[in-house]
Amino acid sequence: MIFFETAHQARIFLLLLSAGLAIGLFYDFLSLFRRKSSRALAAILDIVFFLCSGALCACALAMGGEKSLRFYAILGVLCGAGIYSLGIRRVGIAIFGSLGKMAGGGRR
Repeated sequence: MIFFETAHQARIFLLLLSAGLAIGLFYDFLSLFRRKSSRALAAILDIVFFLCSGALCACALAMGGEKSLRFYAILGVLCGAGIYSLGIRRVGIAIFGSLGKMAGGGRR
């Protein structure tokens, strides 16, 4: 069984893989603000995260010319988020941590 039937499907998978990586990075960015916020603001940030994540996935599907959501597209997003989480998340957290310290005047 071949996972991709056409090169078009492979292209969409790679677009959504990169979208998954971006979603992971965006989650870590928002976590800077969630830590020091009230419950109401944290809930608003969660809603913003889910809306932006959905919009990013929809844009990636549209860029690839896909008109429907397929299993390989969902798998692409999940693989991208997994790669970010298991691989390069430490780099993202370090970058956002140093940016947070610079913005906060070095206070923790």
